[in-house]
Amino acid sequence: MVIFLICILAAIIVIALYLTIHRVFLKRATMMVQKNAQDVTDAALNTSLKEMLHWNKNLDSQIVADVWGKGVLAFEYHFDYKKENINLDDFTRQKLASALDEYAKRHHLKMAPKAPQPFIITDWWKYEGILHIDIAYLINEATVEYIEDLKKLNQIS
Repeated sequence: MVIFLICILAAIIVIALYLTIHRVFLKRATMMVQKNAQDVTDAALNTSLKEMLHWNKNLDSQIVADVWGKGVLAFEYHFDYKKENINLDDFTRQKLASALDEYAKRHHLKMAPKAPQPFIITDWWKYEGILHIDIAYLINEATVEYIEDLKKLNQIS
């Protein structure tokens, strides 16, 4: 009876250890993919802004909330467009989208098989002189599905 209980306890410990190690490796791999995608997206946006606005700033992004899933590669940027004297009639969502597409073509960026393009601007809004831009890098299936979900939500509202 004691040997049986020891075997059960050992099995529980082994399973718990396996699950913990597995989770740590998956989380680390996900963070590496996110960091790489974030660096690529940051470079694309900053290069596009330098070409379009002729400024020497570098914007850093934040990952959009993990509400949609761990694999979603969408990043938020913001800056004070009034302080930078940027006319939003000249600097539009469409022009930035075109600049990002050009950057992707020049740098031969990969994208998911079902993706229409590497970058999609998912959100663009102003609040108190701050322009907020969300950009998704469609390099994996989770991000493509995120874009499809956003389209469905926009159709409903």
